[in-house]
Amino acid sequence: MCQEYVYLTVTSPPKIVKQPTQEEQLFQVAQPGEVDKPFIIECEAEGEPAPKYRWIKNGKPFEYTSYDNRISQQPGRGTLVVSKPRDEDLGQYQCFAENEWGTATSNSVFVRKAELNSFKETDGPQQTVEAEEGQPFKLTCSPPDGHPSPKVYWMLQGEQGQLKTINNSRMTLDPEGNLWFSNVTRFDASEDYAYTCAAKSIFRNEYKLGNKVYLQVKQTGSSPMQNKHEPVHQYTTRRVEKGLKGKRVELYCIYGGTPLPQIVWKKNGRTILSSSGITQDNYGKTLVIKYPGYEDEGTYTCEASNGVGTPKTYSIQLNIEASPFFIEEPEFQNLAEGETAEIRCVAGGTPTPQISWVYNGKPIEQAEYNPRRLVTANSITIPNLIKKDTGNYGCNATNSIGYVYKDIYINVQSIPPEIKEGPENLTKVDGSEAVMKCRVFGAPKPIVRWMRDDVDLTGGKYNITAEGDLVIRDVSFTDMGAYQCYAKNKFGEKSAYGSLTVKKRTVITDKPENYEVPAGSSATFRCNANADESLQLEIVWLIDSQPIDFDNQPRYRVTNDYSLLISDTSELDSADYTCIARTPVDEARAQARLTVQDKPNQPQLDSIKCKGLIATLQWTSKGDNRASLLRWSIQYNTSFTPHTWDTANDDVPANVFTWAAPLSPWANYTFRVIAWNKIGPSLPSAHSDVCTTEPDVPYKNPDNVEGKGTEPNNMVISWSKMPQIEHNGPGFYYLVSWRRDIPGQPWEEAQLRDWQQTELLVPNTPTFEPYRIKVVAVNALGTSNVTPLEVAGWSGEDVPLQAPGNLTLLQLTSGTSALLSWRPVPPSSLRGRFKGYKIHTWTDGEEDRPKEILVKADATQALVTKFRPFKKNNVRILAYNGRYNGPPSDVLSFVTPEGKPGSVRSLEAYPIGSSALLLKWDKPMEENGVLTGYKIQYRKVVGTEFGPMQERRKEVDPKLERAKLAGLEPDTAYRVFVRAKTKAGEGEQRYVQQRTRAAAPAVPAAPAFSALALPGGGGTAHVRVQWLPALDGRAGTHFVAWYRLRGDAAWLRTADVTEDDYVVITGLQPARLYDLKLTAHDGEYFSTSEVREVDTTIGEWRVDPPRATTARRSTVLMRTRSIVLRRAGDNARRQDGDGGVVHRRDAGAGVPAAGAGAGVRGAAQPRRQVRRARPRDGARPAGLHRRRLPRVHHAVRMHPPRPVRVRALVPHQTHLMSSMSSRLRGRSEVFMISPISISIRCSIRFRRRTACESPGIVLYGN
Repeated sequence: MCQEYVYLTVTSPPKIVKQPTQEEQLFQVAQPGEVDKPFIIECEAEGEPAPKYRWIKNGKPFEYTSYDNRISQQPGRGTLVVSKPRDEDLGQYQCFAENEWGTATSNSVFVRKAELNSFKETDGPQQTVEAEEGQPFKLTCSPPDGHPSPKVYWMLQGEQGQLKTINNSRMTLDPEGNLWFSNVTRFDASEDYAYTCAAKSIFRNEYKLGNKVYLQVKQTGSSPMQNKHEPVHQYTTRRVEKGLKGKRVELYCIYGGTPLPQIVWKKNGRTILSSSGITQDNYGKTLVIKYPGYEDEGTYTCEASNGVGTPKTYSIQLNIEASPFFIEEPEFQNLAEGETAEIRCVAGGTPTPQISWVYNGKPIEQAEYNPRRLVTANSITIPNLIKKDTGNYGCNATNSIGYVYKDIYINVQSIPPEIKEGPENLTKVDGSEAVMKCRVFGAPKPIVRWMRDDVDLTGGKYNITAEGDLVIRDVSFTDMGAYQCYAKNKFGEKSAYGSLTVKKRTVITDKPENYEVPAGSSATFRCNANADESLQLEIVWLIDSQPIDFDNQPRYRVTNDYSLLISDTSELDSADYTCIARTPVDEARAQARLTVQDKPNQPQLDSIKCKGLIATLQWTSKGDNRASLLRWSIQYNTSFTPHTWDTANDDVPANVFTWAAPLSPWANYTFRVIAWNKIGPSLPSAHSDVCTTEPDVPYKNPDNVEGKGTEPNNMVISWSKMPQIEHNGPGFYYLVSWRRDIPGQPWEEAQLRDWQQTELLVPNTPTFEPYRIKVVAVNALGTSNVTPLEVAGWSGEDVPLQAPGNLTLLQLTSGTSALLSWRPVPPSSLRGRFKGYKIHTWTDGEEDRPKEILVKADATQALVTKFRPFKKNNVRILAYNGRYNGPPSDVLSFVTPEGKPGSVRSLEAYPIGSSALLLKWDKPMEENGVLTGYKIQYRKVVGTEFGPMQERRKEVDPKLERAKLAGLEPDTAYRVFVRAKTKAGEGEQRYVQQRTRAAAPAVPAAPAFSALALPGGGGTAHVRVQWLPALDGRAGTHFVAWYRLRGDAAWLRTADVTEDDYVVITGLQPARLYDLKLTAHDGEYFSTSEVREVDTTIGEWRVDPPRATTARRSTVLMRTRSIVLRRAGDNARRQDGDGGVVHRRDAGAGVPAAGAGAGVRGAAQPRRQVRRARPRDGARPAGLHRRRLPRVHHAVRMHPPRPVRVRALVPHQTHLMSSMSSRLRGRSEVFMISPISISIRCSIRFRRRTACESPGIVLYGN
């Protein structure tokens, strides 16, 4: 909707929009050689027709054109520009703006020259004054004349003219410029500098230096603190002081004295606490009220005290005055003929202001008489207005402090309604307030109505303001639509239209919360919001309502989730932080407070009073930095330890500010105070003055006195040294006394003058005899005032002479414990303080590191629990005294029964398939007996919770170090426990935690396996098949072994092997070749291994190397009379397998699909004959066919074909070496070894070499 508004030119009297200040206006006259500094006196007005301007100066018309172009008026304005100020420009100026409808009057301003004169040299360029040390003193300054009054301060001026400011708690500047010394110290004396009074003009930005003053200080004592002076009055504000409302007030209370007096301020008898409005300056000597109001009136009392004499008090009555201010100020009025005009003007101030009225630039008393005009002190009323009543009216409120003035007009018009600013198309959010503007003009003032769908909107949630705007409270979605503004007066009517669209309100869903952190840490405020989907949402942060400058504040950062992160916080970061969720239509705010707590501020040590052996301290807190004070620490140092601070009291309550510290004689003490809060300690306060105490005798004797020998023929007397603070006087020494503990024995003495010495050696003493000992502290004033304690001591010990006898095993109570007994040693053989017995136990090979058990001296039996189970244990016993071990007893040996084993080692778990784990471990380092098996338990892990304990149904054979744990849930964590067992019980458990694989339709990896022929029964053979699951891929959850006699077409199979990783195939024909393969299964999927050949001759085995496995070795123990080693033929005649073809199992089928295994070596290939190996003598051995070798009990077949080297180590069979040293390559050979009876252990390490060992023969192949 497009609307056009017509703006009419409306006549009006002038309206002042810029005018001079009510305060005085300063200007500066250029001195010779300086550049002129122009200034302006502002005056600008609006009106129709445009007003003209005139000025008066000092009550007379001011013609600026007569000033040689030094003064001009800005075009189109009344502002005066003074380009070259001169002294004659000083005066009172006022501006008038005039047109045919009235005259507007500006403020009246006093224009004054700013200047600063030089100091008067009344006493020459410099002077010297003398002050007495410790006394109050005053340096007088006679500042130069100037306007405004210059700011006066004192400085230190060096010989080369360099300047340094004065900042000292003892020196205070009064408002008249005098420098007061609370007390003079010798350090205040002028050496290479002088005291200089300076005056500065703020407006002119210049300063002047006064005469130099050299201060000489007359010293009156050896210590400055010996000069004590009670507080003495120096300078105070007058008894009755006037302050201006809103203008800074300073009350002075300067007192001198030694020590420095402390000032306490009170108002109407109550102590004043510092706040944002009232502070203290000049170390408490000045009370500052920044913005005084009437509530600050009252009696202010300062009290000065320094612990000397009586405190001094001074009272000041503060009265607040105020320059005039408007309570109800007059307003501009546009009215129509026939209406009534009323101008109101009410002013306040102290004293009460007087109100006068101005009409068109003149006092209203000089205006043309108007019988309809009623003038009172606070109003002008004109009924039945006519056009001639148009004009300017001014209200002037004046008192002795100043004035306030406002000029307005009454404009009488006859104008039909015009809409100056019509309603717009608004977009608001639900729950907000909508303001649809309709600003109208007309005379008389038009009546405004609002309508929607031709219905008047009045009352309820609708409100029409005096300006004509429509206010809709609590906007809802039903308020959307078009709105009409209708304005009417007696001269016409006008309408305008607008619309309102309502959106969903923005809501902060995650508000920041108040945060309290220690300084140096990070703080994070979170903020998230929801807004209308059609609006763009942004989130911004404020600190104390001001935008955060992220460019210059790198410690502040907004994260991706709109959180505000503040790193390395400090106390200055304490503030209110506001999150604003903003759209083009609305915004939502949430605020939180960050409180950064830091260590307390450094406390102020106010005073110390020394009396005898007590020092009373008093201090003041200077702020806790937002963490409540917890306690105070009082520390001290002395002249003995000047660089070390000791703690006198570390737990003075936080609400206590005075403490009495005990002192020692003959010491110089200095104290300081530390404040503590939960963040930590403050910096220490400044240290106190020195407290000096008189000497006295020692108050204690040395502690920890004892006597004992270091050799059989001496005694060493020792004690703790007494620090110098405990000497209490000069000439300190230790008096050491000792004697044999025999009645009538005399005391022997020794004086030790070195206070740091802590022992005395007494030689030539009998072995282990009692003595009486005492050590006394002595100084030049006498011995200590405490009776010394007599202490029992002993001379040195010697080696015991006898060993305990008859060490006997009374009972073996377990594999690790046994009850022993012995015959005690006679006391006379101990030659020292009998401490007890030491029992040593060890096994063979451990004698140099036996286990030691200590037994009490009165014992003759002991239950020893440190034996090794299932081993021969050795034990012996000896007696010992305070210094030496005696001779040991004879060794007692015995064998302990079996015990519980230790924990298994290197326990690992590998997920195979989605429902099983393969466990592997090493047997315990300490078997402690014969292992009988392994127990496996497991439990499910869900987060931090554990399911019930379950146990694997089958225990593991002790010869095995691996097991499969089946029947588990997919993608589930389990904690598995493994224990070794002996007849004595279960050992310590070890556990491993592992997660099964997720159940997913995938094909398992082709299985690898090994096979070993075993003896059967009833003319049959067995084959043990070991599954070697791939551990770095999907191995499947279980397997099936498939086998057939070489030449048969049909495959036979075992049952599904789910619980173990091996299966034994029974009922096979002995000494025959079989084809063997495995299928690994996982759900509906399976894979098939390559086909391998296995010979059921007992001991025949072959290995398929596993894929990515760490399978442990398995061990075969064989007994043989002859060893036959066969080397296979060339690989072209020995190809195996179907290449690991993978088949999808059909529903209900339990065997691979037809055709599986094609190309596998079978009946189509004739059985290969075995070549004979001829002995060295050329004889041809009989019965070389494998099935016809009755003397070959065990044959080891290495397959697949690899070079084999045989080394014979049997001494009487060395003639066989030549027949076993050839290396077989690409041919089939059989070596026959003469019948011998040996045991062979074959160890199979996958991916490594295979070795067979016996006491005399080692066979190994790569």
